[in-house]
Amino acid sequence: MKRILLVLVLVGAWGMTPTDSVQAATNPFDIRSIPNATVYEMKNGRLTKVAAYSTTKRYTAVSTSGWYYIALSHTKKIYIKKSQAKLLLGDPLTASNLKSSGTARLAHEYMKQMPLHAPYEYEKLTPARAVDYANRAIRGDWSIPSKPYQLSVPNVDTFNWHRDIPSSSSNSYPFQIHYLTVLNQLTQAYNETGNTAYLKYGVRVVKSWTKAHPIANYKQYRWPYNDHGTSIRTFHLLNFWDAYKSSSLYKDTAFTGLMLRTLHDHGTLLATSSFYKNDHNHGIFQDMALTAIAQTFPQFDQSANWKNTADSRLDKQIRHSITSDAVHLEHSPGYQSYMYHVLDRFLIWAEANRFSLPSSMARVEQMPKQLTYMIKPNGTLPIFGDTSGVRRNTSIIPHIEDFPELVFALTQGKEGTRPPVTAKRISNQYSFMREYWASPPRAFNQATQVMMTAGYHSSAHKHADDLSIDLYGLGRDFIIETGRYGYTNRPERQRVFGVDAHNTVHRDGANLDLRSTMRGKSNIKTVQNLGSTLLTIGESQLIGNGATHRRTLVYDREQTLIVYDRISSPATTKFVQRFHLAEGLKLLQSSMATQNVVYGDTNGRTIQLMQLNLKNSSMRNSTSFVAVEDYEWKPRPQVISYNTGKDVRYLTLIRLDQSKTTIRSASVKVSGSSYIVTYTLSNKETRQISVPI
Repeated sequence: MKRILLVLVLVGAWGMTPTDSVQAATNPFDIRSIPNATVYEMKNGRLTKVAAYSTTKRYTAVSTSGWYYIALSHTKKIYIKKSQAKLLLGDPLTASNLKSSGTARLAHEYMKQMPLHAPYEYEKLTPARAVDYANRAIRGDWSIPSKPYQLSVPNVDTFNWHRDIPSSSSNSYPFQIHYLTVLNQLTQAYNETGNTAYLKYGVRVVKSWTKAHPIANYKQYRWPYNDHGTSIRTFHLLNFWDAYKSSSLYKDTAFTGLMLRTLHDHGTLLATSSFYKNDHNHGIFQDMALTAIAQTFPQFDQSANWKNTADSRLDKQIRHSITSDAVHLEHSPGYQSYMYHVLDRFLIWAEANRFSLPSSMARVEQMPKQLTYMIKPNGTLPIFGDTSGVRRNTSIIPHIEDFPELVFALTQGKEGTRPPVTAKRISNQYSFMREYWASPPRAFNQATQVMMTAGYHSSAHKHADDLSIDLYGLGRDFIIETGRYGYTNRPERQRVFGVDAHNTVHRDGANLDLRSTMRGKSNIKTVQNLGSTLLTIGESQLIGNGATHRRTLVYDREQTLIVYDRISSPATTKFVQRFHLAEGLKLLQSSMATQNVVYGDTNGRTIQLMQLNLKNSSMRNSTSFVAVEDYEWKPRPQVISYNTGKDVRYLTLIRLDQSKTTIRSASVKVSGSSYIVTYTLSNKETRQISVPI
């Protein structure tokens, strides 16, 4: 503290109440009078001039009263006009002194001097939508982004946050309600129109929510103090605060105190190690929110510590979750886009406010370049991990014009610059192989694209999908993942995590080994363009029990793919290989004796799968489900093959076709360190593919 005040018990002689004395002892503010400022005391119920000093004087501030500051001069309570003094912060604002009504009044005055900040808007709405949502909110019909998309709040002052929110199978619904999406709508509507009715309602929302959720009880509340939701709410509160502070409504000193206490409390919670989410994008949001509080309110006692904590954590998170070549490692291509959106806007926000961020944030800049090689020819992303299969367009990232190769991929070659490669290792997380980008024998969206996923870096969005593949060609999906289904507690959501929902190999009856000690034991080893063929090799120990799964993909650029799985196991084990086909493919031909099946759609597009290593293996046709978009759960075919042993090998020949041509026969021989696969088509054409053993 800058000073220690002796507060006498007999303060009644000063004309002060006990509450006033506590405020004086803990108040962090001073005032500095101008030369010749008039000093008043309260005598007989009236302000009476007692002095005017020719020099500046500094006093301990107690509170405000109308046009005056109330301060202490030695043992006397004095009044000085605000126009004749400057309010100074001598000591930081703390959780304790922010409870003082006198401090709140002084802080209210002090905060007028503070500049506004460029907002970080987690959910940027169009002006029309913001106004529409805000108008509905004021009428008691809140718009929520997730099902059931609305919340009835007849009177926000009496709304029961614990009983009046209906149950929903969507976890996103209570999550979005409690991160105060409605406050964001009101703030953006006010910023667009200047209508203070939106801010008045926002004040009521803040009062209602904070009263219902004392932060001391945060462990009791699942959604109000969700780690991610608390971070987003912080930004909504900060943006509302700046809008409110600059408005004509900025008169309520008690509400100023409430807002400052709430933001200080949020900073304290965000900095709490037990509340923090390591190795996860939720932790990144916590770091961002703590950074925002610390740098927006340097007046808070813990802001310097919070800034150091946030910087250290954020630097660690970025280095863990974004590779030096700008690949996001949360196992989901959709998060490559989402996190770039989040972090790029955060960088812009920091620059606009002249706030500092750790140097590792530079990794964010090149994320869109890697996204180029995740976009499929039809404009979707492979639904690995928690990725939705919705079609993407040039709004996938901000300022996309800076990334012409991504523009080319998204506009089907109509704009932008053609990407330079057709085979690429995307860090150790994904492999990419594409038939062509331009000057093709067929249209842009007809190109074949094969991707494989690997990597186990954290629990974030991790499915048991290591070495799973996505196969697209002839304008449609052929082999695809199950999708994320949606963030919900429904059983479908749980099913998408299991290994039997993915296009990989596993021990019969067992999931992949996803203990934390297995992290880092799955990756893409190599991707090569060999001229006539494209090659990918991935390896995973997550198959468990000391076994190793090595998957090799060889694509011949002519719609034929070989998937070579080799599983080395210390004990004889039954292994299962699964390929989940896309919706709309029907079984056309099937021979379990030769392990040869053909599926097709109504447009004559077919996929043929043949097992070429028949020793100890068997095949069957089955079914499964797919969620290309959230909350879909549609039936689709599945081809399952079994093999047992210590050195199990699957050599699967896969061909796409739309010319009524099928593989009639195929053979395999060993030549040096390669398998030579020879196959003959029904048009009598014979081809060969070399596969490294």
